Amino acid sequence: MDLIALLKSQFLCHLIFCYVFIASGLIINTIQLFTLLLWPINKQLFRKINCRLSYCISSQLVMLLEWWSGTECIIHTDPRAYPKYGKENAIVVLNHKFEIDFLCGWSLAERFGVLGVSRTCISRLTRLSPSTLLVFSLLVVQSLQQHQQLLKCS
Repeated sequence: MDLIALLKSQFLCHLIFCYVFIASGLIINTIQLFTLLLWPINKQLFRKINCRLSYCISSQLVMLLEWWSGTECIIHTDPRAYPKYGKENAIVVLNHKFEIDFLCGWSLAERFGVLGVSRTCISRLTRLSPSTLLVFSLLVVQSLQQHQQLLKCS
């Protein structure tokens, strides 16, 4: 067993990563609260600062995905369209089956340099995480009763 594999299996290493993520998330969220004072003065500066701060939180999870699990995201696309990625406005809908699949979307956003400005729809449980509180996520409340009523009407 090599040293990196040994480190990945140690509980202390898991604890350190968890502590760093939570502590840096709380620090970044505090800074984001202070940047709210910039909103009435200079909205562009506010957006640029929060873009960088959001990137600081999201990039930690992408790093864990790529380094820890060795995951590689491969894109099969038209070579003529590839240079436009990350340079034009786009909406990417990622329908995922497992909880970790959204990180592959973030990994692709990181590759194209748009991770800081990307937005996600989060569930009710995820909103309790302090680090996702101010990363400009949209809260999606899923209710089976509401969906059933909507389906009956249509």
